[in-house]
Amino acid sequence: MQELCPEGVAVEWKAVNEVFDLRNGYTPSKANLEYWIAGDIPWFRMEDLRTNGNVLNDAVQHVHKTGIKGKLFSANSIIMATTATIGEHALVTVDYMSNQRFTNFTVKDEFRELLDMKFVYYYFFILDEHAKQSVNTSSFPSVQMNELKKWSFPIPPLAVQDEIVRILDTFTELTAELTAELTAELTARKKQYNYYRDQLLSFDDGAVEVEWKTLGDDSVGKFIRGSGLQKKDFTETGVGCIHYGQIYTYYGTYVDKTKTFVSEEFAKKARKAKHGDLVIATTSENDKDVCKAVAWLGDEEIAVSSDACFYTHNLNPKYVAYFFQTEQFQKQKRPFITGTKVRRVNATDMAKIKIPIPPLAEQARIVAILDKFDTLTNSIIEGLPREIALRKQQYEYYRDKLLTFKK
Repeated sequence: MQELCPEGVAVEWKAVNEVFDLRNGYTPSKANLEYWIAGDIPWFRMEDLRTNGNVLNDAVQHVHKTGIKGKLFSANSIIMATTATIGEHALVTVDYMSNQRFTNFTVKDEFRELLDMKFVYYYFFILDEHAKQSVNTSSFPSVQMNELKKWSFPIPPLAVQDEIVRILDTFTELTAELTAELTAELTARKKQYNYYRDQLLSFDDGAVEVEWKTLGDDSVGKFIRGSGLQKKDFTETGVGCIHYGQIYTYYGTYVDKTKTFVSEEFAKKARKAKHGDLVIATTSENDKDVCKAVAWLGDEEIAVSSDACFYTHNLNPKYVAYFFQTEQFQKQKRPFITGTKVRRVNATDMAKIKIPIPPLAEQARIVAILDKFDTLTNSIIEGLPREIALRKQQYEYYRDKLLTFKK
């Protein structure tokens, strides 16, 4: 690269508004159905980037030509979010429209022969970071457009641009391949883990004597609803607490330390779970997460939020937590789910679900086996994001190095 562009002397710098025509997108009236039926003009939103990535040749939604005011944005333009989700961008390879959250950057005619659009696309990752640092302080965040237009944009020789694109395209492809391999490995391990867990807790072979009892049987346990704990009640220190949303977003099968706390004064009035209790989310936005449970293994009592309950019982805590993950539990749970947007199972119905109860020694043996699977699976789960994060950092480091030119 130094041979092609020694000391950066071959790089010309221009203001963004010298190189690009900038126009905001817009949304044709949703009240006029003619604009949105049988249209063939791609209309891009943030959903398109989240669904299809950052190089786009079609949109999820289309607009009819009758809904277009003026000219379409030209193919091979850049769209950048300059309000709301600031600093996200994409290269669009077809003529198109976009919504008003995007500013559209179209290369001016006099610079078209001087720029490789894939180079422009990559350099906009640098501009993304500028955008995030140049936001006004009003209630609705947006990029300060007067500042954006003054930002410097480099125009190195085309040979340099082509080499940068070649390197970054290769690096991008390798990173995607690695992510796919790690994801496939994780999926296979989780499938294996789920199979053995369900097998161990089915007792189909009759080798172990078990009793099948309802979770609410007086000899087994009882459900107690949490109290009115909200996020605004969290404190930096104090008595540990578990909020229902944390059960399916933060915790695993068991835990001995809480993420959040409440004041001692609040805790005095709260309903609290003790060591060995199961804390269960009784509401969720989806069927999978409702009734997700975590075994509390800490020594102290902890406050539990409403929209959750805790299950006090005489079984091995981890054994019960693993049972809540089985298909056998899920199958019994489903008929009790109510609600539309918010899915819910109440404690009275949960108490009707049956659980196989082997001797405590057998419960401990099963837990020991599943703990090994759980550790292995979680180590992969933790390892995958870490590996991807390291690759991303490495990628961004070299990308930024390649895209840094001396003025």
